[in-house]
Amino acid sequence: MPAMLARWGFSALWNPDIMIGVVVIGALYAWAVGPLRRKLGKELPVPTGQQVAFYLALFLLYLAVGSPLDVISDHYLFSAHMLQHMMLAVVVAPLLLIGSPAWFWRPIYQAPVLGRLLSFLTRPVIAVVVFNVLFSYMHFPGFYELSLRNPTVHFFEHATILVTALFMWWPVFSPLPELPALADPIKILYLFVDGLLMMVAFATITFAPTPLYTFYEQAPRLIPGLSPLEDQQVGGLVMHYMTLLAYGTATLWAFWRWARGERMKEEFGLLPRPEGRAKPQTHGSWNRGAH
Repeated sequence: MPAMLARWGFSALWNPDIMIGVVVIGALYAWAVGPLRRKLGKELPVPTGQQVAFYLALFLLYLAVGSPLDVISDHYLFSAHMLQHMMLAVVVAPLLLIGSPAWFWRPIYQAPVLGRLLSFLTRPVIAVVVFNVLFSYMHFPGFYELSLRNPTVHFFEHATILVTALFMWWPVFSPLPELPALADPIKILYLFVDGLLMMVAFATITFAPTPLYTFYEQAPRLIPGLSPLEDQQVGGLVMHYMTLLAYGTATLWAFWRWARGERMKEEFGLLPRPEGRAKPQTHGSWNRGAH
């Protein structure tokens, strides 16, 4: 570990308080999807894959805000801070939704005020606009510099990114049938529009001719030879490629689901078939499914 980081000590680098908090949340989740679920007679067991998604989200949340990445982002490198933000926005948030069973969210939905608020903030247009407006604003120099110098504002920044990202991903990975996800073709359009809106912050950061953030201009050079402007450009590319990877993966998933659904409709005679194409035998389709 570089001497510049080693001087911070274990507590600052690894944040035991955050580590304990993440472990406690993971233990509560395990209790909720296991013994508590059975005791309360809740729905079907939570699948293993869904549980893995939740635990992975917690692990990555800790890496983002509790590991040495937090010190690096807060004191040395803008690119590390952008990695932190993108982990929260496009990795942790969707994994939390994927990993949450419906009955986690149903008490919130059924609460009079919170339910209306959840319904409003997860509407596709509202969700995508709120997330992108706030995300872009938080990367403008004035607010960004304030968050680096004020721990309370900094916490608010990270919490806002994560919470608004949950709302933004809801139309894609909704865990609650009462507030369902978009149809798969519409998800593809939604993700495309969302990606275009993210270009505002990306272009502003990446193509600025001079450094935007005085804080990082004055920061010690953790990586010799990496200038503040180059660090800023790397941060913009981190944002671009992580967005591309996350949205691209979600788009391919939605397209696959859509294509599979259309194929199943066609196989079972629910769609008109091209002229001259023989309709498959029903028992043959079932036999293929059995194998």
